[in-house]
Amino acid sequence: MSGLLYKANVLMYDRQSESLWSQVRREAVGGPMTGARLEVLESTLTTWGKWKKKYPQTQVLSLETGYQRDYTRDPYESYYESRKGFFSFFKADPSEEEKALVAGIVLDGEARAYPLELLRKKGGLTDTLEEARLAISFDAQTDRISIRDAEGQTVPHVILYWFVWKGMYPESTIFKP
Repeated sequence: MSGLLYKANVLMYDRQSESLWSQVRREAVGGPMTGARLEVLESTLTTWGKWKKKYPQTQVLSLETGYQRDYTRDPYESYYESRKGFFSFFKADPSEEEKALVAGIVLDGEARAYPLELLRKKGGLTDTLEEARLAISFDAQTDRISIRDAEGQTVPHVILYWFVWKGMYPESTIFKP
């Protein structure tokens, strides 16, 4: 991580080219690689308990680092509990929560966000974006989100706060049933 923010999100730093990369925009935003795209890798936002149950052979790095830091305490705990975003760049609609977690997608230049809370409640939903029929599913046992088009192709998504997504994609809409 570079320690720098770009539209309320941390930029990654590439030592080889000395470029700065936006993980949300999936591209370099500074340095010689500006405009180059990143491949989206699937990820899941879940609890340690659910992960360990699904993947019992998972190993974790040791807490014995040689440093005095207390790794059992999350230094961002109060931030996660706060309802306000950090350096929020937009005024949320009264029906929206700035720090709602969403699954964001971009399809043919159109951006949309799907609230995780809604996905957890419904388990799945369908939507149409840029004439593409989408099936969005949520697996409660693993917290895995899957977004597929009508041909069954995976649509890449990223999980983040609504205010960060909206800062990166100001024209984005948030799915409402």
